Amino acid sequence: MKRLEFFCQVVELKSFTKAAEQLHLTQPTVSEGIRMLEDTLGDSLLDRMGREVLPTPAGKVLYRYARRILQLRDEACRAVGELRGGTIGLLSLGASTIPGAYLLPQLIEQFTSGNPDSEVTLKIAGTGQILEGLVQERLELVLVGGMSSVRGLEWHACFGDELTLVVPPGHRWIGRDQVAPAELLEEPVLLREEGSGTRKTLEQYLLQHKLEPARLQVLAEMGSNEAVKQGVRGGLGVAVISRLSVRDEIDRGDLVALKLAGEPLNRPFYLVQRSGRKLTQAAELFRQLVFATG
Repeated sequence: MKRLEFFCQVVELKSFTKAAEQLHLTQPTVSEGIRMLEDTLGDSLLDRMGREVLPTPAGKVLYRYARRILQLRDEACRAVGELRGGTIGLLSLGASTIPGAYLLPQLIEQFTSGNPDSEVTLKIAGTGQILEGLVQERLELVLVGGMSSVRGLEWHACFGDELTLVVPPGHRWIGRDQVAPAELLEEPVLLREEGSGTRKTLEQYLLQHKLEPARLQVLAEMGSNEAVKQGVRGGLGVAVISRLSVRDEIDRGDLVALKLAGEPLNRPFYLVQRSGRKLTQAAELFRQLVFATG
């Protein structure tokens, strides 16, 4: 089991070094485990292609089975644990940046206070990376801000959010009742990275008003809301960003929120799970908490 776990981590992270760090082991330990697995199977499993480690044809076949084997192991341990009562075991959650930073911490605190036998881990990353973790069964439930065409997933709308235009104090638009969509093309704009739910919502808004997102004067693409907020505060440009993420800055006067013309840019957050998979007791209780709260 340990060797299969080593192997899956190397395949997913494409690196012996990163896999060893993730497993809290030395790289020689992971390499030796993979070598022994290859000896047992009588075939090479990994190719070292430059800086990346990629599975061989035999490795690709083994990976599919290894993931299923490890999933079954975890399900068996949880099932036996649940016979003893309580919510025993690990609940692996994932979230994109906004719900991960501004919604899930309070929910997790509420959940663990009522279920002290449960251990919860939370991974926060971009929507695409989080959904990949769900598909590869490293995560059991995730909360994200945009739907995707990824197959084999169930999507359930829960919490909501609104995007707002923010500008630095003293900006020429302050005092206006609203800002027209076309005016966004006249100012330097700070955007989140490709694939971000926030960015997708903004692009859809522009397209609804017959404006091409490519016409935006993009000063920078940033990987976090904190970076976007700091850029706007520094006068680098304007941004359309989650209201949840800028509440404190607006209250303090560090940023000014303005209304965009047209319908409000509301978007739901989605609780996502794999289709056809029975949730563990801990995950089911957490799911119920989300919908009771949202």
